[in-house]
Amino acid sequence: MKSNKKKPQRTKQLQKYNQGTELELKTLKKELQHTKEKLEEQLHEEISTRADLIRLKKENEEINNQNQALTKEQQHLKTRHQALLAEKQQLEAQLRSETDLIHQIKQSNKELAENRAAFLDILTNQKQLLEEISEEREAQRTTLQQKENDIRALVRERDYFKERYEKIMNTKMMKWTGKYWTIRKKIISHSK
Repeated sequence: MKSNKKKPQRTKQLQKYNQGTELELKTLKKELQHTKEKLEEQLHEEISTRADLIRLKKENEEINNQNQALTKEQQHLKTRHQALLAEKQQLEAQLRSETDLIHQIKQSNKELAENRAAFLDILTNQKQLLEEISEEREAQRTTLQQKENDIRALVRERDYFKERYEKIMNTKMMKWTGKYWTIRKKIISHSK
């Protein structure tokens, strides 16, 4: 009987143990499921974090490229600014020199006007003398023109006489040459 009593007790213990184990098993399954879900969430978060990290790296690289481009552009603009400043200074110096030059030109024009007025005064005072000199020059020019025409006429006359002389000389030479050959022919024919 003892063994019969023990059996139900054991059965009860086994049932309790089985119920406890089932409860633990259910709890463990729930925890396992919960852990799986957490792991999936963490995996999903890590994947999204990595994707975000890759995206952020690309954005950072783009920003660095833009920063380099902006730095180059800034350097180019600084260089251009320096060149423009140098050109501005050069233009200012040129403007100052042009202003000085304009002042000098005005001064020269003023002096020129004064000299012109003085020259016109001298011209009006010396007008009679200049008219006489002009008439004298005109007379000399006319005389020179006449002498030039006379020289041309003499050259034409000389050319005419020279041409006639050459024709006469050629004619005389031809006569003498003809006579020479005639005499020679006669001498040769008599000597045979």
